[in-house]
Amino acid sequence: MRNGALARWLRRRLGEADDRGSALIEFIVIGLLLTLPVFYLIIALARLQAGTYAVAEAARESSRMFVTADSDGAGEARARAAAGMSFTDQGFSGEGSIKMRCSKQPCLSPDSVIEGVADLDVDLPLIPDFLRGAVPSSIHLHSRHVEVVDHYKAR
Repeated sequence: MRNGALARWLRRRLGEADDRGSALIEFIVIGLLLTLPVFYLIIALARLQAGTYAVAEAARESSRMFVTADSDGAGEARARAAAGMSFTDQGFSGEGSIKMRCSKQPCLSPDSVIEGVADLDVDLPLIPDFLRGAVPSSIHLHSRHVEVVDHYKAR
């Protein structure tokens, strides 16, 4: 008998299964089990980073737009438009909220402090609806930005 035939005969006699090809299957299965969580983590972190950019930009731009307006009403409208564009830019169209706070009345008085506060709830991707009550499925993001009305601003 040749060596290969002898080895097959011994395996059959000893009851060992033929292992040819199983290393490739094991590599694919283990590779998938390790890479799928990494891909999910990358997707979730990218979504959270976009949300972080959205709230920071919304708070900053809304307060800057308010300060440069001619009246309180126009400032409020400009601030909401700027925040809406900031949220839409990062893929959160119609999801965020913005609040404007003033230290003086009227808001655009010289040296008045205008604070823009942006909030956004970012849903984590790929969490099914039936699990949303059992596990945290969204993360709340909050940002604030303060601008001061110019001391020499003409009313």
